[in-house]
Amino acid sequence: MGQLNSQSGGRLVAHWPLDGSCRDAVGTLHGTGHGIAFVEGADGRPSGAALFDGLDDWVDVPHGSALDLGTRPSTVTAWVKPGRGVAGPPGQILGQFDQAARRGVNLWLAASAPGYSSIGDARHVHFGIDDGGPCDWEDCGKPWPSNTMIGALTAYRGRLYAGIAAASDPRDACHVFRYAGGQEWEDCGRVGDDLGTPTVHSMVVHEGKLYAGTGIWDWDRAWAGDCGPTHVYVYEGGTRWRDCGRFGEGYRVLALASFAGDLYASDDTGKCYRYAGRGRWEYCGQAGEDTRLYSLTVHAGSLYGGTNGNMYRYDGGTTWTRIGSSPFGTTQVHKLQGYEGALCAGTWPYGKVLRYEGGEDWADCGQMGIGTDQFQINEVNELTVYNGKLYAGVIPKAEVYRFDGPGNWALVRQLVPTTPQWSSQDIASWNRVPCLSVFAGRLYAGTSTCHGRPDEQPPAEVGRVYAMRAGQCVSYDRDIGCDWTHIAAVRGLDSLRLYINGRLRSTSPAFAGSAYNLTTGLPLRIGCGAGAYFRGALDDVRLYAGALSAAEVRELARR
Repeated sequence: MGQLNSQSGGRLVAHWPLDGSCRDAVGTLHGTGHGIAFVEGADGRPSGAALFDGLDDWVDVPHGSALDLGTRPSTVTAWVKPGRGVAGPPGQILGQFDQAARRGVNLWLAASAPGYSSIGDARHVHFGIDDGGPCDWEDCGKPWPSNTMIGALTAYRGRLYAGIAAASDPRDACHVFRYAGGQEWEDCGRVGDDLGTPTVHSMVVHEGKLYAGTGIWDWDRAWAGDCGPTHVYVYEGGTRWRDCGRFGEGYRVLALASFAGDLYASDDTGKCYRYAGRGRWEYCGQAGEDTRLYSLTVHAGSLYGGTNGNMYRYDGGTTWTRIGSSPFGTTQVHKLQGYEGALCAGTWPYGKVLRYEGGEDWADCGQMGIGTDQFQINEVNELTVYNGKLYAGVIPKAEVYRFDGPGNWALVRQLVPTTPQWSSQDIASWNRVPCLSVFAGRLYAGTSTCHGRPDEQPPAEVGRVYAMRAGQCVSYDRDIGCDWTHIAAVRGLDSLRLYINGRLRSTSPAFAGSAYNLTTGLPLRIGCGAGAYFRGALDDVRLYAGALSAAEVRELARR
């Protein structure tokens, strides 16, 4: 594909064509392939690109002085062809990141995974840098005044959508809102006409469409059967939602998942269903004898579910295999998420995050929340990966934590302040962070009271959305699809720029040119990182010293 050595832009310091080998074509930064195969390249060359299976394939490039990026401008480019369907997170394209120091660079593909639901099948591009500085938060407003819970947040076609849980007037409940910037939200309509159903409980993007599952967050009403039946709806624009039909005998669509081309839904009877189209759902079995299939996720080519303390793998038909039985005192599994190639679980009542080790074995990665010597009331509602780190949303104090290593969870912020009425014995005084989502280069968090019941005068901080920026990050929040796509990630003198197929798609806020020292002394890895192992093909990966211009990026994309 030729070389580009620009006087005005960047100097090519490393070039991995990935055409049958992992050698550097211009220097000595030769890589070592682990498990990769070689397939047809972006320009049709036989064995012209590296194929990664999304499980354990990557290219390791030993550290060299050219990888010490420092505070200088630099550019990374690559041709990317993601794998089709959802077999797990789309994965990391390239990374050189020091987890302990929170320093380095990340270029990855991600898909939103709101709340208890799995990732969608839209592949968004993210580029971030960091060097361990403070994290800035912004109040992004409250979609509806009497709502006390943001139940789901997800990026869809370049916009951020939020599902609310309740409102004082049932007609105002169960709505989805679209973020309009600042503290403004646009109403996208009520999901379903059943006024007995007050909650948008789950959301997922599947085959280019946004789906929402309804129910009720208030478990007292749910256990009493005081709610409409389980339905899933698809968004048709404006304020229109089309009913995709009822399934099962439950009252809550706890989670949705896009897996291997199909849409799956779980309910509060422990059962799972697959959408067959035209309002029909196929029964996919019950997870053991458990009564609630809280969470779903797709990881390493399989669909997984979390229940009343147990973890299961779906093996097709109506068969679920148990892979964990109440490890470390777990009685509820509210979130399953992939991180650094491993399956992780967010649990109640100790607030632990667990890592799957195979068989029915799980490792303890530490816990969050209040002390557990007297009261065991910590619940990890949400886990998501942002700019190289794993973040968690927690009950009972509506806190956001960051994973800084085994057993080390750093409190990033308490989003709902503790009131004088707070008590570890009074559930009504607890608050939660039920959903996190990465959008527009920032980590967004939704807040809630514990039950998510309507309230005429709720605490000002609940039912709101907040956003945080760690380091600098930009993203392209539309699906790039599964064809070859050229990506250029530019760190300029005072901003980040992200190009897709030669077009500038995102620019970060300005920052001081001397900020963000990216030198780590670590190897560079292609195809793996915090954003999971990459699944698909990569071709013509390049590293430049200096910021390529828009014209230079366009020239590379034309090739």
